Amino acid sequence: MRRSPTGLVRSDSNIAEGPTAGNLHGGDCAGAVVPHRQLLGLPGTWPVWALAAFAAAALSSCVVSTTAPHSSKKNGQIESSTGDLPETGLQGEVPLADQQSGRSLEGYRKGMRLVGQNTIRDRGGNLQLATFGHCAYVGTASIPPAAHSLEGIAVLDVRTPENPRLVRIISSPAGYSSWEGLKASEQAGILVSFVTSRTAPIAMEVKSVPESWKPGVNPSYADAFEVYDVSHECENPKRLATINTRKVLTGGLHGLRLSPDGRTAYVSSMLAGLSEDDSQTSLAAFDLSDPASPKLLAKWKWSDDSNETIDFGYHDGAVSNDGNTLFWGTIPMYSRRNPNDISRVMIQAFDVSSIQSRSRAPGFNLQGSLHWQDCSREMAMAHGAQYAIIRGKPYLIAGGECVGIQLHVIDVSDPTQMRLVSTYNIEANDQQNAQIVTADNATYWAHYFGVDSTSEATSLFVTWFGSGLRAIDIRDPTHLLEFAYLNPPAHPKSVFCLMMCATTYEVSTSDVKYDRATGNIWFVGANGGFYVAHLTESAGANGLARQP
Repeated sequence: MRRSPTGLVRSDSNIAEGPTAGNLHGGDCAGAVVPHRQLLGLPGTWPVWALAAFAAAALSSCVVSTTAPHSSKKNGQIESSTGDLPETGLQGEVPLADQQSGRSLEGYRKGMRLVGQNTIRDRGGNLQLATFGHCAYVGTASIPPAAHSLEGIAVLDVRTPENPRLVRIISSPAGYSSWEGLKASEQAGILVSFVTSRTAPIAMEVKSVPESWKPGVNPSYADAFEVYDVSHECENPKRLATINTRKVLTGGLHGLRLSPDGRTAYVSSMLAGLSEDDSQTSLAAFDLSDPASPKLLAKWKWSDDSNETIDFGYHDGAVSNDGNTLFWGTIPMYSRRNPNDISRVMIQAFDVSSIQSRSRAPGFNLQGSLHWQDCSREMAMAHGAQYAIIRGKPYLIAGGECVGIQLHVIDVSDPTQMRLVSTYNIEANDQQNAQIVTADNATYWAHYFGVDSTSEATSLFVTWFGSGLRAIDIRDPTHLLEFAYLNPPAHPKSVFCLMMCATTYEVSTSDVKYDRATGNIWFVGANGGFYVAHLTESAGANGLARQP
């Protein structure tokens, strides 16, 4: 398939390809490249977790900043006068040749530059990002079960974006590995984090968890969450409460979203159908009005929908700006009755106004579902969702982390009749290019999102695993256009060469923050830590109010 810098866009049923609208070097890493899809250890299809040896790297924090645009030659690659260092293969690809030659150590960029970085002492295993004010919080995934000083939530002061400063690492007394459950509320001044029990991990008790996902290998099923006060001094979070959820979500916690006012936490379980009577809770709402004393408000089971007869789990979601509608993506991968049933991949919309208003009988009221079957059975899920109002109309952008189409743009003006208006993918993940990218031993899936504004969105930012950070113009929801990208340099040294460890390319993983005041973009890489990026003059046409 020919090169198309903007990606593959489908408006309704039509496929169209449109025109395009500093560097850190580490030492050698112990172990070979281990792609995310192998580390997932999915039963049957892919190999189990491979635990690489610890790197023999010193524990040091590193900061980089870019210089003014210039023309130079690096590893045989010409850097343009604008400072761009374009991709050499398909859109979003890190070709094997670049990994072998060292070209990937320079990273790839067009219309975006790296402003600053903190490697968080080269720990590796970074996954999710939460932000409050000038503080960034970076969580970990699959840190070894033995206690280590680098595990936990890294707290960074980003008042000087060229030099983000690591202030401390919070190692919870209740557990470790927040995984994807890490969120903060600007309005409520709180930080919420999942924790996984070190002494009695819930994964040991979950029958449908593959052997490779047992504690010590992949502690991705948390059984508690913690609430921190960050309102007074964001650099020093104060733990207010630890809530054990073992009896509420017996399949463990995996997805987390906060209502816009920060008064409600919505949590989900990926595992379903663990009990024969289908009594397992899939979604739960917790009252955080008093953050020191969270209380369960409401529960939802997949079987509460009388139309559903095959169990499925819930991964992650989004909340409307008024807090009255909850959107959540399903994950049928670990169904007891029919694993990887792609017919159960969908976004569900719930009326949660009774929860938002704290009525006498708060609950989840299912309004509608939107299915798609453009992901393969290997990773059947609707991974994440981003709510945004575009040109006065509410949309949901959902999908990711599957073999197939990554982004689905959904008109949610009427949650009872959600309507798919377009889809989007990049070349490296297009199945027509599968044979080309197989040798790369990399994963090119979308993971998490961010927008410039949920109330008047023009731009979507996506962490796209091995393809880095992608900036996409969404002003026309029927035809998304990529206008910039930054795939950070490979980071060959990591203390924890575990989850999404890769020594010859970076793996971008987290929610994305766009700072409207400065135009800076915050995100996380599994190996390189915390990044601050900024658009440059070579970025394509976009609707951002603050331009380079």
